[in-house]
Amino acid sequence: MKGRKFVEFLAEEQLVQVTREASQRLHALTRGRYAIEVNEQNAFVIRDDANGGVYRPVSTLSGGETFLTSLALALSLSTSIQLKGQHPLEFFFLDEGFGTLDQDLLETVMEALENLHGEYLAVGVISHVPDMQQRVPKRLVVTPASPGGSGSTIEMETV
Repeated sequence: MKGRKFVEFLAEEQLVQVTREASQRLHALTRGRYAIEVNEQNAFVIRDDANGGVYRPVSTLSGGETFLTSLALALSLSTSIQLKGQHPLEFFFLDEGFGTLDQDLLETVMEALENLHGEYLAVGVISHVPDMQQRVPKRLVVTPASPGGSGSTIEMETV
């Protein structure tokens, strides 16, 4: 119990728990290709299950793969935070990142986000990607303020 050792121990345990859940999500998002783990230095590493389970740095991931890994970690961290509170948040905002995804990865992400409704979690998506916008059943469309002085407008669209 010297110094910060106890706090560091708790932080490491929390990191491991969040990473385990994120790994399960990432494994599903990548159709069994990747998992994420924490090494001895408490750094994230990717386990490439499609390549014999070799470990590699997260810096070797493509832009789309990095997005999926970040999404898995963010959702897991959000779940962890919600479990600590008396009132679940039940809502998660995702801001962009979709422009780096190819069509197959975009489809995978959209399916994953649609499946989150089964977990009692609504997801708000901020995106300029037309394919993504078309898949969202309810949208808030924000029109920026005009130079003539009128303010921004917000309109609800339902598909």
